[in-house]
Amino acid sequence: MEKIALINLPSPFLISDKVFPNSGLLQLTTSLRERGYNARIIDLCGSEDPIEDMFDNIHDETYVGFSSTTPQFMDAYKLHKELKKKMPEVKTIIGGAHPSAIYSLINHGKTEDVNIKPLMEFDHIIVGEGDEIDFSNLQIGWNVQKLIKNINEKPIPDRNLLDIHSYKYSLKGKPTTTIVTQRGCPFRCVFCSGRDIEMYKMPRSKTPEKILEELDYLNENFGFESFMWYDDELNVNPKRLINLSKLLKNRNYQHRGFICSDLLVKHPETLEALVNSGFVELCSGVESGSESILKIINKRTTPEINAKAADMIMGAGLTYKAFTIIGHPSETYKDIEKTINWLKQVRPTNFDVTIMTPYPGSIIYDGSKPSEKYNGYGREWNGLYFNDVDFSSQRSVAKGKPGEYSCSVRTDELTSEDLVKIREDMSGILKK
Repeated sequence: MEKIALINLPSPFLISDKVFPNSGLLQLTTSLRERGYNARIIDLCGSEDPIEDMFDNIHDETYVGFSSTTPQFMDAYKLHKELKKKMPEVKTIIGGAHPSAIYSLINHGKTEDVNIKPLMEFDHIIVGEGDEIDFSNLQIGWNVQKLIKNINEKPIPDRNLLDIHSYKYSLKGKPTTTIVTQRGCPFRCVFCSGRDIEMYKMPRSKTPEKILEELDYLNENFGFESFMWYDDELNVNPKRLINLSKLLKNRNYQHRGFICSDLLVKHPETLEALVNSGFVELCSGVESGSESILKIINKRTTPEINAKAADMIMGAGLTYKAFTIIGHPSETYKDIEKTINWLKQVRPTNFDVTIMTPYPGSIIYDGSKPSEKYNGYGREWNGLYFNDVDFSSQRSVAKGKPGEYSCSVRTDELTSEDLVKIREDMSGILKK
C-alpha cells in the first residue's frame, strides 16, 4: 500500500490554531488506515515555520495531501508550491471544503472564477468525502467521491494520530476536546457554504450507542470528561436527542454544542434531554435582530423565536452564546440597531459578532452577479457588494484576531469601514 502523509494546515489568522483538533482529518486518516493504507498526519498547527516543519516530517511518502477550508487555502497553496519545487516526484492531493465548494461553483457555470486555476496545480483534487477514496484509481484533476450514507459504520477517529493534549480548550474549567456525531445540515442559510453540496446538505447521524462508545473511548484513553460537539445543529433529530439522554444521564460528562432556535422552541422536550445529557452550554446562530434580514438570509426564524430559545436555555440553568453577523445583504444602520437592541434585551451569557464574508459554495457567492455600482466591489447579491478574491494569495476570513479584522463587503448604506467600526463598537454591549 502507498504511504500517505496528510497535512493538518495551520490557521495563522486565528488567535490560536491549537484549540480544536481537526476532527475531519482524524476521521479520514483513521478510515484510510482501517482500509490498509499507511496514512499519517503531519500537524502544522502552532508551527512557527510550517514550510520547514513540513519538509522535516515528509519521508518516503508517495502522496502528500492537504485538507483545506477556503481561509486556509493561501497556506495550502504556498506549502504546495514549495513542496513541488523541492520534491516534484511526490503526488499531491487537495481535498476538504474549499475544492468541494469550487467544484460546486463550476457546476453552476461559473467557470471564469479566479479560484479554479490555482486548484489545478495540485495533481489530484478530491470533491466530497474522502473516507472511501481509492488511491489506485485516482485521476489527474477532479475526483468526485460518493456520499457516505451511513457514517455510523465508520471507525472512531484515532486521537493518537495527533498530540491531542497539545490542543487547549476549557469548558467550565475542564479540559475539553471535540466530537462530531453528525454530518450535514438541511437548511439553506444564504451565507453558509455547501448549500448545494451533497455532503454538506445531507444530514447523517451516528446512533446514541455509537456516540457513547466514542465518548467513553475519549474518557478512558485520554481522560476527557468535557466535550465540544462540532455538529451543525444538535437538535435536527429530536428523537435521537431524547434517546441519547437516556444513555448519557449515567455519565459524569459535560458538553457544549450548537442548536437551531426554532426547532428548540418547537420541541421543548429536547431541552430537557440536552440538560439530562450533561450539556452546560448551548449556542445558536441568531445572525440578526432584524426580521427582514432574517428573511433575506433564509434563516427560518424570527427575533422573537430566537429570544424565546435564549430564555429557555438560560432558564434551564445553561450558559448561552448568541452568534451574530453584520454586513448582511441590503443591511442598514437600523437593521444593526435592531441586532444591538436584541442583545441588550435578551442579554445572552455571551455573544459573538462577525462580518459577512462570502465564500465559494454559499448561495451569496455562487449566485452573485457582476456589478459596477461601487469601485472595488465587482460582485453583487441582493444588495451585498463584494469583489472577486483570489484565495491562493489573499486572506479573507469571517473571524480572526482582535484588532486585525478586515471587511471585503459593503451595502448601499454601510461601507466596509463602517462595518469594521461597528463590529469593534459592539464588543462591549453586554458590559453596559
